[in-house]
Amino acid sequence: INSFYAPVLIVFYMLALTSTQLSSELQYGTLKSLLYRRYSSSKILASKWVTLLLCTLVLYASSLIMSLCLAITVFNGKIDLVAKGIKGQQVWQIWLMNNISSFLTLIFILSFVCLLATLFENSTPAIIIGLSTYFIVSIFNQLMFMMIKQHEWIKWNPVNMMNLGNQLQNAELSKLTRLPLSQISLGYLIYAAAFLALSLVVFKYRNER
Repeated sequence: INSFYAPVLIVFYMLALTSTQLSSELQYGTLKSLLYRRYSSSKILASKWVTLLLCTLVLYASSLIMSLCLAITVFNGKIDLVAKGIKGQQVWQIWLMNNISSFLTLIFILSFVCLLATLFENSTPAIIIGLSTYFIVSIFNQLMFMMIKQHEWIKWNPVNMMNLGNQLQNAELSKLTRLPLSQISLGYLIYAAAFLALSLVVFKYRNER
């Protein structure tokens, strides 16, 4: 169901790749060669976003295929993918939704890390903050839910939006996030777009100085 913990490895890899891909080029000035060729800052950054998205999709698709192959070979086909699991869902559905949930959480964090990577010339702070944010959801979620219960407005914080994947799996989570699926989805998109827009502003400013 957890794809042999492949999503965790993907998170570490993609956070490192995202932060170093941007900050290292700012640090060593390699982007200037592209800017001299009349490529706009927005085109350069957008191409990096698309590359990172495609890389993430390929890694998750590969992990699903490899996990399925390992499950068949290691367990000799003893895993019944159509067996009923939690709330009557079949095992393959739970497995797929776990990966989708992890993917959505990672994409949200990557949009934030893209912003951090344009702020720092060194990739280390972006990696550390990105990893910390990823684990905050699982470690401090319950504390955040308690705070939301006391102060309703806290539900609009970006960390709560990272629960979108979990809420897709379990609709009852809306009682804790205090946001229906439509609102948490909209909040997710708005925050992700805002992070990317800010990263573009910072990126253009730093390269046009």
